[in-house]
Amino acid sequence: MKEKKGSSRWGILLLAGTVVGLGFSPAGSTENGLEAKARRFLERMNRGQFGKAVEDFDAVMQERMSADKLEQTWGAVTRQAGGFQELKDTRQKTTGSYTSVFLTCRFEKALLDVKVVFDAENRITGLWFVPPSTRQEYKPPAYADTAGFREQDVTVGSGEWLLPGTLTLPIGPGPFPGVVLVHGSGPNDRDETIGPNKPFRDLAWGLASRGIAVLRYEKRTKVFRNAFLDPEKGFTVKQESVDDALAGAALLRRAPGISPDKVFILGHSLG
Repeated sequence: MKEKKGSSRWGILLLAGTVVGLGFSPAGSTENGLEAKARRFLERMNRGQFGKAVEDFDAVMQERMSADKLEQTWGAVTRQAGGFQELKDTRQKTTGSYTSVFLTCRFEKALLDVKVVFDAENRITGLWFVPPSTRQEYKPPAYADTAGFREQDVTVGSGEWLLPGTLTLPIGPGPFPGVVLVHGSGPNDRDETIGPNKPFRDLAWGLASRGIAVLRYEKRTKVFRNAFLDPEKGFTVKQESVDDALAGAALLRRAPGISPDKVFILGHSLG
């Protein structure tokens, strides 16, 4: 999100449990005043002290995010990423009059950066929960024969919920059985990327190496994240997951080279 003065400057990436004990002093860190302030803010959220946590908000944040709303936000993150475990590292980046402090945190199920943005008066003016920005190289599994399949871009769904996807097809005349991969909770991409790990790509390449076509796609809560942030809209698992899984199965049945009576859906967790 682009940060603009005078507008709402907060956003969240909802990922996923319960709040647990933590360590707030990353080894070898040398924190300045803003890093210490961001760490205190994180500590207050983890301890459930949301009233104190919002005391450092600027006027825009105080208007847009009350203590109750901050509690809801933290609850949504920990429901999906798991309970907070430890603070791994801190770093900061200055852009104009804004300074972003990144708190790299280990949760039960994910590693996240809690991005706390400060204005020129050292007030909190933005808040994000995002994957760590460090790039890690993906390595294909040994069982994937990349010469034995090809991939093509597809679109899953219809109307306002179109989702980009990838169809992995074995090389050969077919027809092939097909599998639709369905994500767990959280706004996952088509590979279910977590750091250097891409389990859905591993599955797609491994199955396609053995003569099974695989469809995977970006999850609706990733592509249309903002639409799912409003708790008043009451989205259910049907909108989050089921509709797109069925649309994917329908797409596979129509795809050339696929045996329409041998299409399966494979999911885990929420999927």
